[in-house]
Order: sequence, then C-alpha cells, then structure tokens
Amino acid sequence: MKEKLKELLSIPTKTWEEERLIKYLIGHFEEKGYKYEKDDLGNLYVTKGISDYYPLVLAHTDSVHDIEEMVVKEEYLPNSQGESKLALKAYKKEDGSPTGIGGDDKAGVFICLQLLEKFDVIKAFFPVAEETGCHGSRGAKEEFFKDVGYAIQFDSTENDTMSLSLMGVRLFEQKSEFFNKTRNIILEHGFTEWRHHPYTDTMVLKDKFNFACLNFAAGYYNYHTSNEYVIVEDVKNSIRLGENVISKLGNSFYEFKSKQKESDFWFD
Repeated sequence: MKEKLKELLSIPTKTWEEERLIKYLIGHFEEKGYKYEKDDLGNLYVTKGISDYYPLVLAHTDSVHDIEEMVVKEEYLPNSQGESKLALKAYKKEDGSPTGIGGDDKAGVFICLQLLEKFDVIKAFFPVAEETGCHGSRGAKEEFFKDVGYAIQFDSTENDTMSLSLMGVRLFEQKSEFFNKTRNIILEHGFTEWRHHPYTDTMVLKDKFNFACLNFAAGYYNYHTSNEYVIVEDVKNSIRLGENVISKLGNSFYEFKSKQKESDFWFD
C-alpha cells in the first residue's frame, strides 16, 4: 500500500492543471473495470453495484502547489500527538528543495480508491478545482447524486480532525440516527477534534442535496506549504474508519433536516 500511496502522491497537480492525475485515475478505473464518467470540467464519477442508495466517498484532485517533477521520500516526522511516524515528503527533482506533496487532497484521493476496492456497492466522486472555490463540485452533474444516501469526504488535516460545519454549513444533525450510529466509531479511531472548518466539496453537496455528510482527516500535515507531508499510518487509519463507518451505515438514505441550528451541537 505504501508504494501505491507514494506513486499517487508523486503525480503533480494544481487547480485547473489536473490532467496527469485525472489520466492516472481513469487508467486505474479501467484496470479495475469500474463504471466511470468524466464531465467537461474534468470531474470523475464512479459507480459500483446496483442499489436504491449508495454511500459516496469523495476527494478533490487539485492542490495549491505549482507543477513540479518531484521525488517522494520516506522520513520520520511528528503526528498530531508528537509521535515520530513514517511519513512521505516531496522534493523537487531539479534542485532537491522541498516542494508541497499535495496530500491536500491526494491523500484523500488515495483513501477513496482504497474504499472503492473494499465495497461492491459504492459511489465515488473526484471533483476538480476545489482550492479556489469548489468549482468542480459546483458544476457537477446533479443526476449522479440523486441516489446517494450519504457522503464521506477525506479532506481535513492531520489524524484526529472532523468537520462539524464548513463555512457555517452543517454537515449532519447531531441528534440523528446517522450520527448516533457513527459517533463511537469516529471516537474509537481517534477522531476527537470536531471543528468548524473552511470550505471543501461536501459543503456544496450538502447545500444542493438532502443527505448527511462527513469530512474526515486524511493524514496530511503543514498543508499548503512546501513542507507538507503525509503520515502513512494516519492514511491507513482513515481508510479503516471509512470502511467501518460505511459498514455501519450501509446502503441507506440519511436525510439532513435543516431545522437544527449550529448552536444545537453538543460534544464531550
């Protein structure tokens, strides 16, 4: 798994310059025999199996970093708890200086690919151009989401964070079957930092559709800087979390009833 993660992270991508990663993903889908679509923006849509409702996993394909040929190296770097862990960090081929590895959100893309492989009935969405305003998700094909039961994005930082809201858009109801089923699983995986975050694509999907969403940490650190890195163990933990949450929630529809106010959230 580590080598595959290194392979994906080594593909340079930037907002509206995502062609190489998109080509890589299409090659992966065709090798696996997945049913997929690509729209005019470059968004990718994958469907496995047949169901009335599907779990959806998603991660955006752009990063903020300039396109650089890079070498991904293994180092030991600190996680959120200050422990030294095996990490992946990128350096320019040209002069050996650090360059952003783009774990935001290529680590999330990798997590989604792993979850696609683990489930027979699932959808995945890989939107372009998140970093400058979620352009891909705003222009996405709405028909694809009509049978989505809930969405899980992997685009939060480090190894213990989860979004309660994005730009004030609440992703789920705290007092709901959806959260009652998943709360303990989330805590068991060490995701204890529940925060109100800036935007990512689930904010747009939640605004457009009536399904509950989650946004989990993807194991990237120092995001949007040249010293960004990805911790391998954290990526694996997020994959296991996604697998356990989907197994618990199944292929059902979890409605978000927007009457709940942000101040109604409680947590301990």
